[in-house]
Amino acid sequence: MHRIAIRHAFFCLAMLSGTALWAQSPEKREWPFYPLPVAELPEVRSSWIRNGIDAFILERLNEAGLEPAPEATRQQLVRRLYLDLIGLPPSPEDVEAFIEDESERAYEALVDRLLNDPRYGERWARLWLDLARYADTAGYEGDPDLPHAWRYRDYVIDAFNSDKSYTEFIKEQIAGDEFEEVMGAGELPEPLPERVVAMTFLRLAPFTEPRGDESRHELLSEMTSTVGSVFLGLTVGCAKCHDHKYDSIPTKDFYRLQAFFATISMPRPEPGDGFQIGGSIPAPFYRRGEQEWANAQRAKLEREIDDSKQQLEELEKTLTTSINPDASAKENLDAILADDNNALISAENRQRYRWLSNRERFLRQQLKRLQPVAMSLRHSFGPPYEPGVPTSRLMIRGEYDNPGEAVTPGFLSCITGNQGPASIRLDPFKRWPTRSRRMALAQWIASPDNPLTARVMANRLWHWHFGRGIVETPSDFGQLSGGPSHAELLDWLALQLVKENWSLKALHRLIVTSATYRQTSLRPNEQAAEIDPDNKLLWRFRRRRLEAEAVRDSVLVVSGRLNSEQFGLPIFPPLPDDIEERVKFSTSKWDTQHGPQGRKRSIYIYQQRTLTMPLMQSFDALVCDESRPRRRHSVTPLQALAMYNGQFVSEEAKHFAARVNKEAGDDITQQIELAYRIALSRAPSPDELAELKVLAGADESGLAAVCRVLLNSNEFIYVD
Repeated sequence: MHRIAIRHAFFCLAMLSGTALWAQSPEKREWPFYPLPVAELPEVRSSWIRNGIDAFILERLNEAGLEPAPEATRQQLVRRLYLDLIGLPPSPEDVEAFIEDESERAYEALVDRLLNDPRYGERWARLWLDLARYADTAGYEGDPDLPHAWRYRDYVIDAFNSDKSYTEFIKEQIAGDEFEEVMGAGELPEPLPERVVAMTFLRLAPFTEPRGDESRHELLSEMTSTVGSVFLGLTVGCAKCHDHKYDSIPTKDFYRLQAFFATISMPRPEPGDGFQIGGSIPAPFYRRGEQEWANAQRAKLEREIDDSKQQLEELEKTLTTSINPDASAKENLDAILADDNNALISAENRQRYRWLSNRERFLRQQLKRLQPVAMSLRHSFGPPYEPGVPTSRLMIRGEYDNPGEAVTPGFLSCITGNQGPASIRLDPFKRWPTRSRRMALAQWIASPDNPLTARVMANRLWHWHFGRGIVETPSDFGQLSGGPSHAELLDWLALQLVKENWSLKALHRLIVTSATYRQTSLRPNEQAAEIDPDNKLLWRFRRRRLEAEAVRDSVLVVSGRLNSEQFGLPIFPPLPDDIEERVKFSTSKWDTQHGPQGRKRSIYIYQQRTLTMPLMQSFDALVCDESRPRRRHSVTPLQALAMYNGQFVSEEAKHFAARVNKEAGDDITQQIELAYRIALSRAPSPDELAELKVLAGADESGLAAVCRVLLNSNEFIYVD
């Protein structure tokens, strides 16, 4: 550890108005801690090269004696772009329009169109929510509802769609309440509602009933760990209890970083909250039309509450009379209803009674979600109103009640080269000594001079586009990461991100318009497979499976039943076998929606930490308990069972068949050809057509069987 610490203590940091200045020469620093260089493109000449990415890739391929794969077909490219940029397959019309577009910039125009499609934000926000450990419940025993977390999900969708500067995105989530500088003696400015919502990021960790100082210590430690891994790509949480065993992050640095969060104030729990998970902060609806939407939703829910009460009362009277006209029989109604084997009440009436009995509870929970508040936090107001700046200390062995030496807020010494205190700009009158700590941290992270921030985000985008990052561990750039496969390329990409004013869409565009991205994945090459079996040099495109959300959404698109409504309250799609009634903890939170509302995109599904939808879970989409930089891509029998025998796919296959029958008419050949174009974006081969015509003609459900086969094909859930 001593040698590592010496090796990484290589430069000094000065703070000026919250901006980091990096002083020492780059040659004295190791990757990834040296500043972004003014990178020169490799001197590689080839007509294959479309932009700078390809020069770096081709140089490495040439060194290994390899050549890049040919370009994928236009049919493969259009499908790849749609699934990658918006998470949905193209329609047959989309495919045909692109294939027939002979203009030189047809591909680039398609990229721009998809980046500007509002569905782009839904696709990429879901990947960010994994990092933010997003959920709609708090976890632990009881798994209480977090009724306002959904507003953060919508904030993230908006941020991606509007191409919010990544530096602004960082600062809003860490310090949204500290943007306005206080220069006079007046009252504190109110933060923008959007920024109040953004700070939900800091509160999304699992939370159990409070235990005083211990809970606050764990809360601040989790924030520190998450900010370090998400924005800096360093596992600073490993230094909570002892010096990091592999990276030069001493325990003292962990608590210096934690000190930036020492003055946060969480609202007290709401009255009647038995779980004591903390309250909310006012945050008026701010998106265009959102307030009107919320008002309409409230009115609708109030009507539904009144209607459900009336229907329940009428049903009780009917059931009581049917059991026994004697009024005393009403007392036995609940006992009879609880016995599923009692034949006095039909299964249909029993189910309806249970549904109506729970309606008011579910509907009032939805009303609560529509309150104009956010699950957020703020800085403490400090003396004389609230306690002042606490003394932050290193906690020995990470124990909340075992304080060691005092520490002041400071940045990571593995980056700055020193353990000096950070400069925190206070108001001129020092009225708010508890304010501006998190903004100082956010500005340091978001500085173009920070050697990690742009590298980490550029690597995340590369990972999400190619299935593997240039650094294979996207939230760990430390010693155990294995290092970058293409360090110069990642530096160059990070510099492009900074040059483009931290526009993520600009970096997306650069990546997907490269010749590297446009390679075919279907290239058997024994020599390349022997030299580079893991395709780290990218001698072909890496074929990969869709994420669970894209699998479900694609099924709904193909069946023609996807509800394209965006934003709003969480949805509760049907679960198989009444799972929602048999979860381990307390009363069910799952208000099953059988209509169109339950068929919105998967990003809107209620994220319950103790209950993951089986289909989503089988395809590795677990509800997050902690920040998750990568998803598993397992291959299991449960996936085949979910797709072939599962209730969801079986139902949608029937609707897919009905759609095909309606659009193609009664001709079996035309039906199969259309089904292929809808599901796989291509025409069937002669052999496929002949084989499926036999299946389609087997009986009256033959077309549905064909559609089910297509939904169960590898080609449907893999991106070529």
